Amino acid sequence: MTMGLTLRIVTPARQLVETEASEVSAPGIVGEFGVLPEHATFLGELDDGPVRYVENGQHKTVVVYGGYAEVSDDTVTILANDAEFPDEIDGADARAEMERLDEELSRSDLETEEVERLLRERRRAEVREAEAS
Repeated sequence: MTMGLTLRIVTPARQLVETEASEVSAPGIVGEFGVLPEHATFLGELDDGPVRYVENGQHKTVVVYGGYAEVSDDTVTILANDAEFPDEIDGADARAEMERLDEELSRSDLETEEVERLLRERRRAEVREAEAS
């Protein structure tokens, strides 16, 4: 019986985490999901938000922005479109970005695609502000 999980969090630009964890939770597009040892095989799409995990009894977080999660044989692999550690986030910059996006969203001449893009960007800024250290 396995006592833990192997957790890997990678983006196209870098690997952020490769460690043993006792539990993992991640933001799926249909809601947050949790993984414990001996979890069933799983593949799911990720939303923007925090991946939280417990490593040697310490709670840790990596903020991901979309991507996929795979669970197989007590290995959790997070393939994120982008990700960062909370201490890499400037909360004031995230707040300023949200304000800028809110101003843009208040324009009445926006096309549907532009509104969707701005809403995605605002969601990312909102997550960044919430998770800033």
